[in-house]
Amino acid sequence: MALFGCAAVFAMLKTLVLRRVFLTLCTAGFLWLHMSEPVHLISLALFILSGYAAARVLARYPNTAGLATYVTLLIVAFVLLKKYAFLRLFAGDTLLSHTVDLVGLSFIFFRQIHYVVDSKQGEITDRSLWSYLVYQLNPFTLLAGPIQRFQRFNEDWQSLKPLHSGGVELRMHILRILIGVFKVALIAELCLWLPTSMPDPDSGLAKIVEFYAFPAYVFFNFTGYCDIVISGAALVGLRVPENFDRPYLARNMIDYWTRWHRTLTFWIRDYLFTPLYMAIARRWTRWAPHLAFLCYFVALFLAGVWHGATWNFVIFGLLNGLGVSAAKLWENFIIARRGRKGLREYLASKPILYTVRFTNFHFVCLTMFFLKIESTDTLMYYLGRVIALVM
Repeated sequence: MALFGCAAVFAMLKTLVLRRVFLTLCTAGFLWLHMSEPVHLISLALFILSGYAAARVLARYPNTAGLATYVTLLIVAFVLLKKYAFLRLFAGDTLLSHTVDLVGLSFIFFRQIHYVVDSKQGEITDRSLWSYLVYQLNPFTLLAGPIQRFQRFNEDWQSLKPLHSGGVELRMHILRILIGVFKVALIAELCLWLPTSMPDPDSGLAKIVEFYAFPAYVFFNFTGYCDIVISGAALVGLRVPENFDRPYLARNMIDYWTRWHRTLTFWIRDYLFTPLYMAIARRWTRWAPHLAFLCYFVALFLAGVWHGATWNFVIFGLLNGLGVSAAKLWENFIIARRGRKGLREYLASKPILYTVRFTNFHFVCLTMFFLKIESTDTLMYYLGRVIALVM
């Protein structure tokens, strides 16, 4: 109801300045509701403003070494603030004793790297502090994405046109918001409740139900959330990118990551995979096509680890890295044995398509199974079971 109320007020404002001020106030109010401690707000301000300062400096004095230094320092700050479990291997609990908890840090981190890199490369020329702050703290993308690019946000920021009252587009967005609420509040919660409702939650049957129900919960919860924020943003003239395209119908893990959390995948492609591959191509030109699988592994492993600070996310990242690497190696194997024509025939085969979809879906369920495990002992037990099964 608060979303619809704010959208109604926004639609009544006649000038761009008033709409910008109102959206800024809504952003500030949303941030205050989620993080009112002064130390947290100051820490968040320092983290975000460092990106703005770095972008302005690197835009004026483009320097690869300077960019690398800033990104390295930003990653260190991010790891410390997120309190990654592996830090205990180096300093015990010393580095994890702070209580700073910054809302939306994971997505702010990605947007900040994008903003600094694109500013350095001349892709961003309008560097207004006002637009940058609202972009970074935009309530529609702050908590869980999607990862919007600044250029598109800034296009909308120049007009912030509300949807026409009574138009078809307005009704469609309202309907999508309601569908999103239905997904999050009912379907997702039902998927989460189902395994615990069984007579014996620790039985083999309950574990099988959980194996399928938890990925369903993640899907409906996340897609429902995206339905709400994408259409909610549209009510105030902001275009937030789509984030899903039937991911559980993917034929392999590379295909899966172009369908699941697509804005994250495209960010990884542009700011991690491509620079890494180009660095390999410049140094080992002949072997670059054959080492692409290594770039896939590193990119998806780091993407998995980014999702959370505990060891189960490391396993999640490893499995996803192995999955995309295996998909690329398999593609290379088919080309080596049967050529491009053979690859096209393989991709066109319906029986093969249904088989690989079924297999990939279960591998995705396996990766998500580790997201739910919190105990280290339980994690090692199941990891041992998976290794024994593979070996």
